[in-house]
Amino acid sequence: MSNTRLYWIHCLSPTHAGIGRGVGYIDLPIDRDGITGWPIIRGSGFKGVWADHHRATTDARRNDPILRAAFGIAGDDNNSNAGALIPTDAKLVCLPVRSFRGTFAWATSPLCLQMLRRTLILAGLTDAPEAPAWLDECKAHHTATSVLTEENMIYLEDLNFAGQQCSTATAWATLIADLVFSGDPAWQEQFKKRFVVLPDSVFDFLCETGTEVHSRVRIDDATKTAAGTALWTEESVPAETILMGIIQSDRVYGRNGEDITPKGLLDRFAKEPLNLQIGGKATIGRGQIRCIFTEVQ
Repeated sequence: MSNTRLYWIHCLSPTHAGIGRGVGYIDLPIDRDGITGWPIIRGSGFKGVWADHHRATTDARRNDPILRAAFGIAGDDNNSNAGALIPTDAKLVCLPVRSFRGTFAWATSPLCLQMLRRTLILAGLTDAPEAPAWLDECKAHHTATSVLTEENMIYLEDLNFAGQQCSTATAWATLIADLVFSGDPAWQEQFKKRFVVLPDSVFDFLCETGTEVHSRVRIDDATKTAAGTALWTEESVPAETILMGIIQSDRVYGRNGEDITPKGLLDRFAKEPLNLQIGGKATIGRGQIRCIFTEVQ
């Protein structure tokens, strides 16, 4: 696709992109994809945080035609426009999982990589590796430099797998590391050492049970103890989670003499890496992320 960028979200702290009050045992669950059940960050939420980073307030958009073209402005039919920058939902690429060796692994699955490859090709990155074939339930594919193995076994959480070195896993680890940790050889190597491809069913299980659930209480100001029934649980995706989406720049209307082009908007707003806060619980350090943009030729 023309006028397209990839955007990668690398969570630096637990991130609560929630959906309000839940009906299960978790009071405040995270948002999940309706089909796969994997954690997701909606494009609408990302776009709001992205616009806020560039100080695209209502007044700023009203006075700056570039901000107005990029992020849109509300109003009546004659004075409003939709933003030209269109982000899709950021979908899961790698979930961090505790490991007996190597501290933690960046885990993914054949289906997850197949979906990622489809998205990369759609965006124009045609040299993406083939996705690994379906894996036996007891095997995990790792890279040539993996630090996760112990006598050819990989132990994640309370699960164990027969480790198998895989050239496809190495190719995927190299590609993702180059895009997410661009210009940082040290972290590229750390990623490749900890990348692992798990069976689809195991990955589904870890996406359901491997998130962080925190118990919170409200303290009574007078007694300095827990206030009545003010006890609740919050779910977050763990720090080190990696997600990815697409940003496309639509045709810009109503230039009013300004030289505003789709590529110009992408170069201005979707080029340099950003440090953002996304989701709820900002006052207790949740939602600190790195956002990395990838230009696709």
